Amino acid sequence: METPDAHAELYVAAGGEAGGGMSYGPYNKNAQKFFTQYQSLTFEQVHSDWLPQLDKKTGLALDVGAGSGRDALALAERGWDVVAVEPAAELRRLGEAATAHCSIQWVDDSLPDLSEIRKLSYRFDLVLVSAVWMHLAPTSRERAFRILTELLAPSGMLVITLRHGPGDGERSFHEVSKTELDGLARDSVVMPVTLQLTSSVDQLQRPDVWWETVLYRMP
Repeated sequence: METPDAHAELYVAAGGEAGGGMSYGPYNKNAQKFFTQYQSLTFEQVHSDWLPQLDKKTGLALDVGAGSGRDALALAERGWDVVAVEPAAELRRLGEAATAHCSIQWVDDSLPDLSEIRKLSYRFDLVLVSAVWMHLAPTSRERAFRILTELLAPSGMLVITLRHGPGDGERSFHEVSKTELDGLARDSVVMPVTLQLTSSVDQLQRPDVWWETVLYRMP
């Protein structure tokens, strides 16, 4: 995940969903490079701003855009049961291999529909969407947000990290904002949770990239 979650930056709507997704090509072609990059950061480094909300809770977690499996593994080691979603086949293969000693369920799926996940009929205590949202076309976001909230169990948390900054020449990103997400939340049943620290510099030290975290809770 880049950072906070470069791992999920490869996560895009499958097949280039309506409104413009992104090809998985670079992530399959350079899977080992991205895997190494994502693994160079720890779960705690990337997610320090919302980790206090996790406290010592456990339950069923969904990692959307799981990439190298770093975050899925960290959650599993904290006692969570984890379902990891990753649409880039080569990166998913590396992630599965790196987490094979844990009982993490890997699924080939993507936003906005998460059709394979919805077939499982699970309700999650934590849904983590890290470094993914900027890949979604604005026209797909209302549907994606609604589906994510429908997957939450009572009192479940939805954590979304937002990447701000330009593309890198190989990948292009849509503009994202906390204001947009708060508006989507007002039209749903989830409530925003105030975090002490919501923005952070890029852990990979790219000066024109910064990150923002938003958290919502199901009543």
